[in-house]
Amino acid sequence: MARKRRKLIVRDRKKTFVRIVITCVSLIALIGIAILAFFTAKSCGIKMTTRSLALNPSDMAVGSGDGIMYIRGGNMNFMSFDDEDDDFSKPLTGSSAPKGLVGTDNIKAVYSENTVQIIGGGFDIGIDGSIIALRCGSSTLAVCYSHPNGDETLSVYTSAGQLLKSFDFSDGRLVDFGYSEASGTTLWIMELDTDSGSPRTTVSTFDLDRMSSTGVITVSGQLVERIFFTNSSVFVVGTESLIRYSSSANREIYRILLYGYRVADISLAGDSPLLLLMPRCVSSISDISSLRLLTVSQKDVADETAVTVTLPEDAVSCHLTNGNLAVISSNAIGLYSGKGVLLEEKSLPLNATNSSKKLDEHHILMERNGESVLLTVGK
Repeated sequence: MARKRRKLIVRDRKKTFVRIVITCVSLIALIGIAILAFFTAKSCGIKMTTRSLALNPSDMAVGSGDGIMYIRGGNMNFMSFDDEDDDFSKPLTGSSAPKGLVGTDNIKAVYSENTVQIIGGGFDIGIDGSIIALRCGSSTLAVCYSHPNGDETLSVYTSAGQLLKSFDFSDGRLVDFGYSEASGTTLWIMELDTDSGSPRTTVSTFDLDRMSSTGVITVSGQLVERIFFTNSSVFVVGTESLIRYSSSANREIYRILLYGYRVADISLAGDSPLLLLMPRCVSSISDISSLRLLTVSQKDVADETAVTVTLPEDAVSCHLTNGNLAVISSNAIGLYSGKGVLLEEKSLPLNATNSSKKLDEHHILMERNGESVLLTVGK
């Protein structure tokens, strides 16, 4: 008996058409999300640019936010990160050898034993003492210098060399100072008092636009090793704990114990600060097989997360860049997320990387067998 052929009858053509359209739109959306995720992952990866800097490992070279400053042949040379047309060279005017150089996007300066040369300024600043350190902000610079009796002075100048304010300290009290541009321009000063037998550190902040004090933070019972600012927080790194204060009221919010670890680097590229922790008992990355990444919140609770990253055997250095961890070895660079996940790895010529130095959140200067390589991350 012959089998009858069945006919496929579409009873509701309109509903079928709608289902097909929805399915196609969903597939297109999924493809779009995949493409976006791919390019997003690539955009936060590693971009390496090689450029001859005529630098020796012993040369003074620092990042200024917009480029690299270095001294060569009696000149202060500047190399822009983005535009070679912005490169320039200025002769050093001081009679004595330079001790250091410091810069930001707006101010660049070189200092010797008792003279500060502001690049592009009308005249040098003569200092009545021996210069210890210099820091640059967006529109001012602060110079710390010592007197013959051991006392120290911190003087703040405009970019034109005009004295704005001076702070005097007895011998040994001034520990550190610097600028924060997290929320306006803030000058911070760290002092240490050991007269009571127990360390007591005071961090004072100043609004230089109003020439007034904006807050004081006091930490007792432990030494303070560094301090960093965000829009809403002041973080104090001590030998025992990390302490978060509110930037508006200088009120302590929380503490996280750091026993056995020191903070080797910090990245403030994301909403949550990322810290690189290394064992306090070691001084070189070659002495450890792993390190820790600590992420903390800027809320009322720490909500911290810590992960361990295993290092390659030939690791040379590690830096936090753009919210990620860059692990530099002799023949490769690995980029890890703040959660310790390997995002990307780039191979380099074998056994060539000797050392590296972090310039800012996006730039690392590597020395590779006499050649300087600028590593740019996520920019």
